[in-house]
Amino acid sequence: MSETNSNSNYEKICTVPTDYGITFTKYKSTKTGLTVALADIEAPLVNGYFALATESFDDFGCPHTLEHLVFLGSEQFPYKGVLDTLANRAIAQGTNAWTDVDHTCYTITTAGSEGFLKLLPIYVDHILYPTLTGSGYHTEVHHINGKGEDAEVVYSEMQGCQNSGDDRIHLRMRRIMFPEGCGYRSETGGLMERLRELSVEKIRKYHRDYYRPDNLCLIITGTVNHEKVLKALEPVEQSILSKGPLPPLQRPWIETGNFPNLEKNIEETVLFPDEDESMGTVLVSWNGPMCHDYLQLKALEVLDAYLTESPVSVLQKEFVEIEDPLCTDVEFHTTDHLKTTVMLTASNVPIDEMEGFPARLFNTFRRLVEDRDIDMDRMKTIIEKEMLKLLDGIETDAHDTAAAICISDFLYGEPDGIDLRESVKDQEYLNTLATYQISDWLEVLKKWYLDAPHVILFGRPSAQFAEQLADEEKKRIENQRTELGETKLEELQKKLEDSMAKNDVELPHDILENFTIPPVSSINFINVLTARNNGINKGVEMNNKIQDYVNADNGTQIPLFIQFDHVQSRFVKISAHINTDDVPSHLLPYTRLLLKAIFSLPVERNNGEIISYEDVVKGLSEDTVEYDSGLGTSSGFRELLVFTFKTESSKYQNGIQWLQDILWNTQFTVERLKIVAYQILNDIPQAKRDGHSMANAAMRALQYDPTKSANAARNVLFQANFLQDVVQKLEDNPDSVINDLTTYREALCKPDNIRVHVTGNILKLNRPRSSFEPITSSMNHPHQKLTPVTLAQDVLSPAGQEPGSIGAVVSLPSIENSFSLQSVKGPKSFEDPDIPALLVMAELLDTMEGIFWKFIRGQGLAYSCFLSTDVEASHISFTIYQSPDAFKAFAQAKHVIDMLANNEMEIEPSSVDGAKSAVIYSLVARENTMGRAALQSFVNQVLKQVPASYNRNLLSAIQGTTLDDLQHVLKKYFVNMFKPGKCNIVVVSAPSKSDEIKDGFASLGFNLNSMTLNDFSI
Repeated sequence: MSETNSNSNYEKICTVPTDYGITFTKYKSTKTGLTVALADIEAPLVNGYFALATESFDDFGCPHTLEHLVFLGSEQFPYKGVLDTLANRAIAQGTNAWTDVDHTCYTITTAGSEGFLKLLPIYVDHILYPTLTGSGYHTEVHHINGKGEDAEVVYSEMQGCQNSGDDRIHLRMRRIMFPEGCGYRSETGGLMERLRELSVEKIRKYHRDYYRPDNLCLIITGTVNHEKVLKALEPVEQSILSKGPLPPLQRPWIETGNFPNLEKNIEETVLFPDEDESMGTVLVSWNGPMCHDYLQLKALEVLDAYLTESPVSVLQKEFVEIEDPLCTDVEFHTTDHLKTTVMLTASNVPIDEMEGFPARLFNTFRRLVEDRDIDMDRMKTIIEKEMLKLLDGIETDAHDTAAAICISDFLYGEPDGIDLRESVKDQEYLNTLATYQISDWLEVLKKWYLDAPHVILFGRPSAQFAEQLADEEKKRIENQRTELGETKLEELQKKLEDSMAKNDVELPHDILENFTIPPVSSINFINVLTARNNGINKGVEMNNKIQDYVNADNGTQIPLFIQFDHVQSRFVKISAHINTDDVPSHLLPYTRLLLKAIFSLPVERNNGEIISYEDVVKGLSEDTVEYDSGLGTSSGFRELLVFTFKTESSKYQNGIQWLQDILWNTQFTVERLKIVAYQILNDIPQAKRDGHSMANAAMRALQYDPTKSANAARNVLFQANFLQDVVQKLEDNPDSVINDLTTYREALCKPDNIRVHVTGNILKLNRPRSSFEPITSSMNHPHQKLTPVTLAQDVLSPAGQEPGSIGAVVSLPSIENSFSLQSVKGPKSFEDPDIPALLVMAELLDTMEGIFWKFIRGQGLAYSCFLSTDVEASHISFTIYQSPDAFKAFAQAKHVIDMLANNEMEIEPSSVDGAKSAVIYSLVARENTMGRAALQSFVNQVLKQVPASYNRNLLSAIQGTTLDDLQHVLKKYFVNMFKPGKCNIVVVSAPSKSDEIKDGFASLGFNLNSMTLNDFSI
């Protein structure tokens, strides 16, 4: 039953509690039809997800282009960038948005609710009543410049993805699965050929049809007062009502209705551009259940996990975990649409094996049915783990999880909230599935995967297709220039410049001044209590209830560094951070192989018990919620190998036992090592198709010393040759590889290299210290003083230590635009007094609607660019992302920095305030969940060797940053970013643009060498 709030237009539709601690409350305006969905989550951040149901029946990209244009000003605030500028003052970091095939969602995240509530009515005004000017369209969506080239932000974005393998395969899948007239088959981002024909008038009409208050849901997650939200929306209600009544809403997707199922099997090949033709993709898709058939959807989710989630699952064993892998991964994905689509993707399939892959897949399904081959013990484990994964997801990503539930309900659910109630009954559905017998699971398999028609697409890389696309684009541009002629091109350039001038109307100061920045005291931080195994931190005895609890567990000596960080959680996380300094240089390239293989090797325990790799994987699945191995943390420190086990608190000892087994007791076997080596090798071609990743990989290869750095030695650019040699040795001299890995592990797993981090509700752990006794009693090395943490700055190459000698343009046929990365010397100490000003200056330059945003993205020179201060590496870097010509974006950035340094461009004090607010938000966001707050405690105190209060202390320093401080860091660091001999530069570009980009840099004194990815080697 709905309740009407007597003081507002809103009635409460429903309140929906859940098994996982989030309560949803749904309100709807009786006057305007605007929907508000609130999810109560205890956290320092408040998130807004403002969703509209958007349906498109063509490829002009109206949903996507409109998403961009909304941010250029509104009826009440007709100034480009005002929303992002005010968002920064709300202790946020700008705004964002995404366009999916069935909805568009606008987002904002603030530290605390005060700034959020101030910004809310302004944001809604932008969504419902944007300016949608012709000049905005011209500078944000598409234009032809004076050189006859197509450009702008939306166009560049689609240019960067339209011909990628994934995009081409999935678009073709949608074209086959969905009939003409169905919105799910459209490319809502806009195809380039359609974007060139689009007009602002068409976008305005689309806005009139879909951007209505009764088609808008304001989803708010976090700790926020419901009454204050409804109060903040009062001016929105008044504005909507002043416009007069709207025609009845044709509810998107619901009014257009369901579509017929696929009638027959279809098989096609889809080409995508790439010079490496060795590996392709196989995509199989089926019609799935309706979106409200929650039990059937949960059954498919569990079955898909059973088939693919671990190395011992059916399809992984059949296709991946074999000596000559038929793919490097196989995974299911189900779309969240009115009628779902279930997709199975096999990644990096050897070209010679592609055509036979589907037959083998369906034969495997048939064999399971014929042999009634369902392992019910493993199925039981998976069902139990599904609920634990949901609970874990609520702790680690509650906001996005809650928003996804609300968006789906808004798009497809009944207005009275009945579907919302049904959608959150995960435990009930899992309990039902726990009663399923083998015959029930086989019926699910037969119904959805064997008996239903399917689409099979072979994604095939083609060097010839890459050349064809490049030639066609070159000819199209040449023809366009010829057809337009010099006079028209000059007119187009003038139109572009006029549009830029119209868009850049200065924001009145009173708007900023009237939007006061909330005090930092309004932010509710998560408190973490820290204890140590030895009770000492920097020579000072620790004193709190957690330390007392750890100290009480004093039955045995534990010669191991352990930090315990206490937060409220259902789970405990055990992480071992291990220094690689003692690993011999020639063995460092094994790092990638070791990390990928470590959880799927047999184990020999100290009592002589042998556990097969299949039983290791099963045991890990039964005892842990997740387990992982990698380099470093989210804060860097990539010279540390990190092994992590997350378990329920009651299984704490099991997690420690697995830590011991994985690090000390795994057995390196030829068969398993060969399988994993081939998996990595088959992954490499796909990894080399991404321009941004390759710019980073190329810079890392040139700036770091692979004889000192584990992170450098595992570089994907070096691994192909190394692993081919390893595979050959495993054939000819396998003992040499096993001896190498054994030596690597022995050097790694000395107690003085290991720092253990335990996170969770420490007071619920039985024997928090002494549970580690089995590990320490079996160690062969006596515990000595901890080795210092190896930092990135310790393993730089000479060219990385003194930037200025690296310059490269790397040609990459799989992309159609360019990416660049440059680095310059920065602070070396985490407590350098320049750091607060550097963070503020970087934010001022590259924040949304900041200086670089206006001069680079705003002029269509790149989709985005961003600065990063990496104190661990003693570098400051500048990235240009997805640019038609990276040199032009670089030259513009240089021009901006020179003007700022020479005082030819003024830094507005109000902009500085906004930048400070945005930096404060980013610091709060680092610890916005229990797990992240605990990690920051460990990173600060153990890895950075700074106080636990480091981030909070930074807040004060940032607030005290002056304009003089900004000028100081500008001249000390940022000017060098654009000086020959002072910075390193790597550009990755489509081959057709490489020479022009190289010549452009040469005109500014930068000597860049032409390279390909094959030129990189250790």
